[in-house]
Amino acid sequence: MPAQKSPEVLSFDRTTRIARVKYPNGFEGNLGLLNMDKNQLLKLGSFLKVTWNGTPMHKSLDEIKSIVYRGAGYEIGTPTPTPAPIPTVPTVATSIKATAPSGSSLDAVIATMVQNLLATMPLGIDADAVTAIAESVMTQNLDSVKADLVNLSEAVRLVRPVVTEIHLPHGEVRKLQGVQHAQFPSVLKILQKKRNIFMVGSAGTGKTTIAEKASQALGLDFSAQSFNSQSSKSDLVGFKTANGVYIGTEFRERFQNGGIFLMDEIDNANPNILGTLNAALANGFMAFPDGMVKRHDGFIAIAAGNTYGNGATAQYVGRNPIDGATKDRFVFMDILIDENIEDAMVASTGLDVRKATKWTMIVRQCRKNVADFGLQVIVSPRASENGAHLLDAGFTFREAIDMTVLKGAKPEQAEKILTGVAL
Repeated sequence: MPAQKSPEVLSFDRTTRIARVKYPNGFEGNLGLLNMDKNQLLKLGSFLKVTWNGTPMHKSLDEIKSIVYRGAGYEIGTPTPTPAPIPTVPTVATSIKATAPSGSSLDAVIATMVQNLLATMPLGIDADAVTAIAESVMTQNLDSVKADLVNLSEAVRLVRPVVTEIHLPHGEVRKLQGVQHAQFPSVLKILQKKRNIFMVGSAGTGKTTIAEKASQALGLDFSAQSFNSQSSKSDLVGFKTANGVYIGTEFRERFQNGGIFLMDEIDNANPNILGTLNAALANGFMAFPDGMVKRHDGFIAIAAGNTYGNGATAQYVGRNPIDGATKDRFVFMDILIDENIEDAMVASTGLDVRKATKWTMIVRQCRKNVADFGLQVIVSPRASENGAHLLDAGFTFREAIDMTVLKGAKPEQAEKILTGVAL
């Protein structure tokens, strides 16, 4: 088990010489003065505001003990209570019956584990003695046990198969595998009303996946095209060869035969294309190189972009303005980062759950720092997924953060991004 960060000291009772501490995982417990290691003693010393007379970390363990003990009102050499002897295990025949948990608390679960363990022991064992030993060990390691149980619970949650049921208006029920975005139901309601939707969100929020899953839920054919400044009108409507043969497109297929067509990165498209889209979205017919085509009643357009179509931003410098007539043909929805999706992405990499938990905490702290400092830096769920793959391949947390979150950030930016981050 990797070394854990020393707990924070919340209070200290000088009479009992017991500190109330809070561990990094959020659990609180008691820690006796005489049972503290060097790092815990340093934490207690800082809490008691002892005078170190130098750098504490450069002092020996005995020096630290002497200083902290005096600050706690205890001198080395003072008699200490004699610990209770470990009970002997006389060979007294007994019969033990396993019992079900009497409550849902962790203490009840642990107590039941002890009882069920005793039930498997052969006759000739003193149940009370064994229970006393088990309780002594469990008490000493309770916080560690709690942390392990929390990690285990988290691991089970992440790997447990998830199935989402979609109940359509006509009574049909469709099932989708995997975790769905928190805003997926809202997008689905809009599409069920055959409204064109423009999803706006930062990179990696899952806009494309939402569109694809929505088509599956509604039982509609799905096509997608990513736009850029080099995209042309023929990418949408097709063209005729020199021999007069028409070459169609996915857009033509969906427009004529129905289904969902995703226009990805629409704010990166050549403005000339958007005029063609206006005609397709506003009218019941559209001119293609081989003739006029009637729009299918089941044709729905989804646009996805990083901006609202108002032009370039500091984060997305290559984005183009979108004509107001085009935007008027969509309903808009902000797509936010869903941390449940992010957890599932990290879990899918196979990274150890302890490292995965630490890594997602690091990324989310960086993301918060970016927002708090107003930095023009993107910390998307893709950073979480990519970093998890790097960690699983053997890279350090520092290397992973450099390659996914910082990515060449200026020193003053990196310092702000890593505020409060423990690597």
